[in-house]
Amino acid sequence: MPQIPVTFCEKERIWSGPPESSIFHEDASLGRIIFNNMKNWPNNVCQIWDSNGEEVTFGQVLTWAIRIAQFFKKRGLTQKDVVGIAAENSKYLMSLGVACMMNGTPFHSPHQMLGEETVRHELSITKPGLIFCDGNVYGKVHSATSEWQPEFFTLTDHLEGVPSIETLLEPTSTEDSYQPEPLREGGGQTVAILCSSGTTGLPKAVCISNCRLIPTPSNIINSETIYFAFTALHWISGLLSFAHNAVLGLTRIMSTDPFNPENLVRLLKKYKIEVLSLMPRHINVLITCPEATPEAFSSLRAVIFGGGFTASSTLERFQRLCPNAELVHSFAMTEAGQLALGYGIENGNSVGRPYPGVKIRIVGDNGENRRHNQMGEIYALTGRVWNGYYGNPKATESLQDAEGWFHTGDLGYFNEQNLLYLVDRCKDNLKYQSIHYWPSEIESVISELNEVQEVCVVGIPNEVTDDDAGALVVRSKGSAISAQEIVDHVASRLTTVHQQLHAGVQFTDSIPVNANGKMLRRAARDLFMAKKANTE
Repeated sequence: MPQIPVTFCEKERIWSGPPESSIFHEDASLGRIIFNNMKNWPNNVCQIWDSNGEEVTFGQVLTWAIRIAQFFKKRGLTQKDVVGIAAENSKYLMSLGVACMMNGTPFHSPHQMLGEETVRHELSITKPGLIFCDGNVYGKVHSATSEWQPEFFTLTDHLEGVPSIETLLEPTSTEDSYQPEPLREGGGQTVAILCSSGTTGLPKAVCISNCRLIPTPSNIINSETIYFAFTALHWISGLLSFAHNAVLGLTRIMSTDPFNPENLVRLLKKYKIEVLSLMPRHINVLITCPEATPEAFSSLRAVIFGGGFTASSTLERFQRLCPNAELVHSFAMTEAGQLALGYGIENGNSVGRPYPGVKIRIVGDNGENRRHNQMGEIYALTGRVWNGYYGNPKATESLQDAEGWFHTGDLGYFNEQNLLYLVDRCKDNLKYQSIHYWPSEIESVISELNEVQEVCVVGIPNEVTDDDAGALVVRSKGSAISAQEIVDHVASRLTTVHQQLHAGVQFTDSIPVNANGKMLRRAARDLFMAKKANTE
């Protein structure tokens, strides 16, 4: 697939993607688009549920959504209100999301597996008066929102005394004449609110605008695509999967099971999935799974991944597993949207070139724009409306400056071919004897080992040397690789003293991640130190 064209302005030292194009007007309502499109293919299969084989058509999804939207309108909900959703994927979740879009009422969707205090913090920002949740987390969410006592409906695992969403799905006498509400604030109106990743403190409530979610024409996805992604509406990839499913008419395979490689291989074989969305850590696990074979992955045309660092050696091994698939590296932020896109692995672990409509500059320590092959923080200008963190203008200003540039917090550089490379998070850099180094550089080398499934490199404080690198490692199934073998491999590949594993290696069953699957280095460091203390 051809790479995105890019231009570089030598004078300003800014890289720019091509102009953004869309078949829809910038103020087009996503709810109206979904309403019109689903009416065009009512008998097409929207979702197939793996648990019981049930197929749900677009006509069914839309009918349920209309009835829920009519309930919202009767309740007087507008774009100024917020609906809370604390749920995994389930039969009626898509209809609920579509209903919110058609009524112009944003939904706030924190991950249901967050702890009660975090859920309380997150939902207290928006204080939704109406919350839909799975029954298995009702007690936690109900307790977390006791301050303002919202009304609850369950989506799954229904409870006595708590109304279920099915009570809103009875036919109405006016559903055939229903029309979606117009956008009162134009295309920039907030339609969804998600949690920030929370890697640097309590999560913030990220406003997502209507225009952000309207899919652009794609060479990868169309109405005949069989698509699979693990995430639900609490994560940006899940929200984008929802939008593509609803607007483009693709068929999405749905599973309530959490990620495990054997189950994913089974799904690929059973449904001949064509497009797959993964986290980088999923790729790390898949390449060490005995059941993962080129034959099992033969139906794949594209694998879209992003949200973390992926070593070149890992991508090469994964490409051999799915030789018919284009590997598509997505560099995006929940707050800013898609920033860069890269196709294939010919350029190593590059995240590609600036996305259409996006400008990127690399900024040095003194605020200067840097040239090719010069490292710095990645700043991005999208030209898209962002309404900031809900109720938190101070945090908004710290991420997006007065000129509209997002300070991503990611460290990277452009090479001579105008390809963008991520090095690490700016705050994740470490120092050994006053020399800076980045965990991802060492992780990339360790990932070359087939015996390693996952790795997280952390800095262990040392009064003499600053930060000693230590590797927290998950062995591949059946592997008996030793700590010394890993230390020796790093020493053979990296010759500088500051990139050695001076703190050694500790083995674990899993790497700490947050609810969205992102690696938590602070928790990993604490786990490393605890394991190290137990062996001394």
